[in-house]
Formats: sequence, structure tokens, C-alpha cells
Amino acid sequence: MSSPDELILACRALYDAIDSVDQKAADEAGVSRNDLRALNLLSQGPRNPGIIATELGLTTGSVTALLDRLEAKGLVKRSRSETDRRSVIVSPTPDLFEAVGPIYLGVVHTLRQLATAAQERGELEGLVETVASITRAYAGSLSNEGNRTEE
Repeated sequence: MSSPDELILACRALYDAIDSVDQKAADEAGVSRNDLRALNLLSQGPRNPGIIATELGLTTGSVTALLDRLEAKGLVKRSRSETDRRSVIVSPTPDLFEAVGPIYLGVVHTLRQLATAAQERGELEGLVETVASITRAYAGSLSNEGNRTEE
């Protein structure tokens, strides 16, 4: 059985790997990492700029500039909400998926193969979800406390 320290090292390796893929995707799309974070949100579905600001922890002014950059690159489009004509909805364009899709699709394809082959897939998914939840919670506590603790 692996030790807790080995799990921590494995998680660090995973974070580093995800960071590398995200940097490659940002480079391929010609965007900043914050821009890529917004694109990742939008790949899950359209959002209004206020929601994007909240989810990314940015000001609405920063999000406006971010969306201006992404729209100029043809990666997102803004349109009026069908339910509230005063509200703007931001959606990804097909160009987004053409720019960064191949980078992520290779990883997704391989993960699907591994998950299909794994006998304890439920346990593996639960562990990854738990690690993600712990990481998000800790990131949230850092932004609230403004400091960092070392183990």
C-alpha cells in the first residue's frame, strides 16, 4: 500500500502535468492563463460576464477586457440573452475547440481508455474527485485568509 507522502507526490505530479497541458493550450490559442481559465468555463456552457467574473475571482472590468481579447481572436461571441434582452451571454465559438480541442482530446481519450480498463474505477473517480474538492477548498481558504501555511 502506498504511503500518504506517495499520494501527495502523485498529486503534485498530476498538478504539474495539468499545468503543462494548460500552458500548451494557452500558447496554442495565443491567450493568457486567465483567458484560458475563462475559455475552460465557457467550454462547459455559455455564461454571462458577471458569472465569469465571480467564478474566476476577477473584477467585471477585467472580465470585459478579457472578453474583448477573446472575441477579437474569434474564440468567443457575445449575444443578448433570449430571456433578458438587457443581459449578455458569452459562448465559445467553434474556433475555440479547433484551437485547443486537440490538446485536451488526446488526454481525454487516454483517460477514457484507462477508466474503462480500471476494475476499481469507482474508487479511482472518488479519489480524484476528493483530491479536486480538497484542492478547491484549500484554494478558497487561501484567498479568504490571504496567507499560506506549509506542512
